[in-house]
Amino acid sequence: MTASRGEIADLMAVALARMVVAGDVVGVGLGTPIALVAALVARHMTRHGVHVLAGGALDVNGGVESHLRHPRDQRGLTPGFVPHLDSMDMAERQAMTLQFLRPAQIDRFGNLNTSRIGVRSAPTARFSGGLATADVPALLPRVIAYHPDHRPRSLPARVDWITGSGHGWAGNTRRAAGTVALVTDLAVIEFVEGHGRVESIHPWSDASTVGENTGFELSLPEDASPTPEPTSDELEALEQVDPRRRRDGEVPDPPGRDRRVTS
Repeated sequence: MTASRGEIADLMAVALARMVVAGDVVGVGLGTPIALVAALVARHMTRHGVHVLAGGALDVNGGVESHLRHPRDQRGLTPGFVPHLDSMDMAERQAMTLQFLRPAQIDRFGNLNTSRIGVRSAPTARFSGGLATADVPALLPRVIAYHPDHRPRSLPARVDWITGSGHGWAGNTRRAAGTVALVTDLAVIEFVEGHGRVESIHPWSDASTVGENTGFELSLPEDASPTPEPTSDELEALEQVDPRRRRDGEVPDPPGRDRRVTS
């Protein structure tokens, strides 16, 4: 079957939202609409049992549009703003419990690359860099990544540059699990002890397509369950927080790789 950009964006956002649990404080950036939609949907679905920190605005009651414009558009929609230094303090204290990240590359260890593609002396692409990406996997209880273009270039055996280690950190008094999962346009993958395991496969994909488009070896159970499609309640939440479908803009046009699956 063939999936549209909208179907891919909806399922990815919902799959991320389902990984949020009541009591989570979720950090998201402003340049990642799918992650922002997922966090707001999770907050909506859990009846405010989830807190969202997006671009300094905490528990905003508006939708995606107000987040993506300017902080002044949050006036009256949020109880307060958290400066960057304070948000990093929250991360160090693990008062923030989860962050969604969208790397350019991610490998089987969950290592994240938001810096460059290619060799250091002559990169083929440069990105904005890590900001706090080097710290977050070692500070927060868990990090969940997503990538809307699942292919070997995006999921290589090893990332071209480790901006953030996926291993996390373990100490006497606390533990940061690092990158625990990845949601792509084809599947949901879990990371366990340096290995990726397919948790579910999206309805328009199959095990062969997932394996062929991954640059590292995956544990791919033959009986991997299909990713459940959005429920009516989840679709209603998506419409409420993102009526203009800004989430679709993160998904590339299908011609980049044929997403059709022959049954």
